[in-house]
Amino acid sequence: MIDLHTHFLWDWDDGPDDRSQALTMCKIAEKDGTKAICLTPHIFRSNKYGDDLSILSQRMFEFQDKMRDAGVELEFHWGAEVFVHAEVVRAIEKYRFTIDETSYVFLEFSSSGVPVGAATMLSQLMSKGFVPIISHPERNRGFAARPELLFEFVAMGCAAQLTAASLTGELGREVRAAAGMMLANNLVHIIASDAHRALGRPPGLSKAVEAASKIVGEAKARAMVTEVPQAILDNKALPDWGEPQNPLARQSWTRRLIGMPRRPTRPVQGEGEANGKRGQRQDSSRTTVLRVK
Repeated sequence: MIDLHTHFLWDWDDGPDDRSQALTMCKIAEKDGTKAICLTPHIFRSNKYGDDLSILSQRMFEFQDKMRDAGVELEFHWGAEVFVHAEVVRAIEKYRFTIDETSYVFLEFSSSGVPVGAATMLSQLMSKGFVPIISHPERNRGFAARPELLFEFVAMGCAAQLTAASLTGELGREVRAAAGMMLANNLVHIIASDAHRALGRPPGLSKAVEAASKIVGEAKARAMVTEVPQAILDNKALPDWGEPQNPLARQSWTRRLIGMPRRPTRPVQGEGEANGKRGQRQDSSRTTVLRVK
């Protein structure tokens, strides 16, 4: 399994405090069956050094050397979890906070909601050749309350990632329900641990895969920790495991009437569109048309 979103890097953000804690996290991940992890430290929030990238680079080199010296056999990859703010497009274009120098980049919205203008920001990123991966939308109040927003962004060409603990219920019933709903509607593509600590927020994917299997079947659940993250590491288009569905469209007219107003959605773009947008499904291939560099 591949854990594409983690905070194993010590003494940078709200992850482990020291090398010993990071080593324990690596051992837990290995025992659970994880073969590769991507370090995605926080950028533009929750770090201790004011986003000093020279320190971050030093920490990353130290991490790999020390884990190798300790006998850790995990395969390490490098990325970042970029917090969405007013200058996020310019920052990503300048510093390329992508996964292993691919076109894929993790974006984290504030947990309180989705900002006005988010669709424009995502379109700008895709027009510059990036493919946004929205981190843990099930833990975002805006996406949970209005999942049609996530549908809109995925239909545009974004990917999205579920937290393993959300699926297993460790983050509460409401988060688990939101995760299941997004999974059932093909609005998420990756399961990752988002691990921060050996205790409290540990790594591990197997239990989440088991939980996801009950919703989408074992093959797709396994692909979300193997085939899909591997495509991202290889800078390829994501395998097609179903077109995104608008959850609001499945509600009865009475439920929509007493609930939130229906938000108009963007049409799915036809095949051949540029800037990272999805094309129509082809019978001869199981691959969506996500354009990457």
